[in-house]
Amino acid sequence: MAAQGTNAPVFGQQSVRSGPMSARHFPITPVPEWETRFPWLRAGTTRPADPQSDANPLGSETGPATPDSVADPGVPPLQDMLPLTAGRPWRSVVRNRQVHGSLTLAHVDVAAGAWEVGEADGHVTRLAGVLLTVTIADCVPVFVADPVRRAVGLFHAGWRGTAAGVVESGMAALGATFGTRPGDLTVHLGPAICGACYEVGPEVFRAIGEPTPATPRPIDLRGVIKRRATRSGVRPEQVSVSGECTLCGDGRYFSHRRGDAGRQRSFIGVVA
Repeated sequence: MAAQGTNAPVFGQQSVRSGPMSARHFPITPVPEWETRFPWLRAGTTRPADPQSDANPLGSETGPATPDSVADPGVPPLQDMLPLTAGRPWRSVVRNRQVHGSLTLAHVDVAAGAWEVGEADGHVTRLAGVLLTVTIADCVPVFVADPVRRAVGLFHAGWRGTAAGVVESGMAALGATFGTRPGDLTVHLGPAICGACYEVGPEVFRAIGEPTPATPRPIDLRGVIKRRATRSGVRPEQVSVSGECTLCGDGRYFSHRRGDAGRQRSFIGVVA
């Protein structure tokens, strides 16, 4: 399986198989209205597993495992995403080691199975049956759909990734690989820490290119990302923002700032 990045080719390696695991069930928050507007894709974010619930089963004990099943407690392992996610089976599921940078991988040829594909913070594809995933726990999952070319993207955007230009890099990867035009894109900014909760130092404002206060202040990272997306050509009415906060919400998401070790997994894919 080869994955082409925006800067250089990147090749993934299949992970080692794990031992038996108990079947688990992970509730899912879908991207609002997208399944109605775009029946050709599935997109959403998992929530912590409810061992008593049979809702939204994510699958079985089979398939190649990946290190994140151990490194990120509570996140659905990749192999559990293969059999069933949001009512749709998948041929392949991919993730990467997130480094808070701007590199996006364009997946044009993906073998069957669960894959970790090197260091990057974004994915794009138009291959049917390939599920793209990122893990989050306060950072912003950026979901992108191009309904003209039926291409999709998913980017992991904390403040460092935002400052590095991960959203702009991801949009450039869609354009370079599939001919996507920014004006055709629909973007959703998923569950993340809200502007009231996310206090950061002046250096963060400076790095992101926002007016710099003299002392630490809260920053609305999703608002910053929306502005950057629209400056890149996405129509403002085509950008939606989740109202859910991973820190001050109802407790159904993990939060790094709260001290949680667990992670959510956001996903998007073109249905087979």
